[in-house]
Amino acid sequence: QTGKVTAGSSLAAMGAAGAAATIGSAKKKPKEGADPAVRDEVYKLVEETNAPKSADELLKIYAGREQELIDNLKKMKAKQATSGDKTAEIRRLVQETNAPKSADELLAAYAGREDELLSHLRKMKTKQDKKAEITALVAEVNAPKSAEELLAAYDGREDELLKNLQKMKSKQLTHSDKDARRAEIESLVASTSPGKSAEELLAAYDGREDELLKNLQKMKAQQDNVSTDKAAKVDEIRSLVAETNAPKSAEELLATYEGREDELIKNLNRMKSQQMKASATEKETPPAPSTPPTPPPPASSVEDSDKASSVEDSPEKAEKQAEIRSLVESTKPGKTADELIAAYDGKEDELIKNL
Repeated sequence: QTGKVTAGSSLAAMGAAGAAATIGSAKKKPKEGADPAVRDEVYKLVEETNAPKSADELLKIYAGREQELIDNLKKMKAKQATSGDKTAEIRRLVQETNAPKSADELLAAYAGREDELLSHLRKMKTKQDKKAEITALVAEVNAPKSAEELLAAYDGREDELLKNLQKMKSKQLTHSDKDARRAEIESLVASTSPGKSAEELLAAYDGREDELLKNLQKMKAQQDNVSTDKAAKVDEIRSLVAETNAPKSAEELLATYEGREDELIKNLNRMKSQQMKASATEKETPPAPSTPPTPPPPASSVEDSDKASSVEDSPEKAEKQAEIRSLVESTKPGKTADELIAAYDGKEDELIKNL
């Protein structure tokens, strides 16, 4: 099964080369651990590619050559993605062509030759599509021979048969039908902007106007789907911007991320998740206990008279302390309100400014 992409086969050479390099450099002074960003990327790629060795094992083998390891893992990821795309297309074509064997049976039979299998299935699909179109045209033009008879007579020349039937159908159309079809083509050209004028396309598809109409209708459907999908993404972005109270407006972010709306949605969802975690942490942290104010002692002497004078000035200080307690509860600076009030005694304004 040469050519089949697996995590083991893709990293076999990597492991061997890395092991040899490790043995060769065993007597050298070990280098410091990989940069945290590099380690994070390696861990991510190992998880995505399902590599046969752990990230720690690979980092140890490739110590000092982390970029080479990252490059190899990226190549493995690209091969796996390509292989996955081919397998998906094979399964789709097997279903569409009603192949005599299942996708799994064909993939097993063509292991390592998936491109060859894909080519066969594509040809089969093209031939079936032409046969279906010929059969439909034979019925529409009321041809003197059946579709089976014509296909047998034009075996290997199906394109020629298709062209002749399309011309026959075009001739059978009345002038009003032609005018209506031309108007529809012109309308679709105006709405889809295919890059050529309606006149140029009609000249290029002379005798094959139905094919042109079908292509333009397909293009219009695809553009409508893209437009609908983008509108849904824009709505989601506007909602997330409002929920997260983002520092920029939805319009500014949409302009910056034009064509990269999925990336913007991912970033906003991450911001929303972080805000929700922070909010949950605040709720779980109990508020600092408030200390009841100490009542002033009775002013019964000269010394007590001085204390009474201090108490008369305390309402402003008590108001500042109340503000400090409120700020400490909402900001969670790491110390209690009482500790900060004691540390900033006489400097309450500076403490409030800092909080």
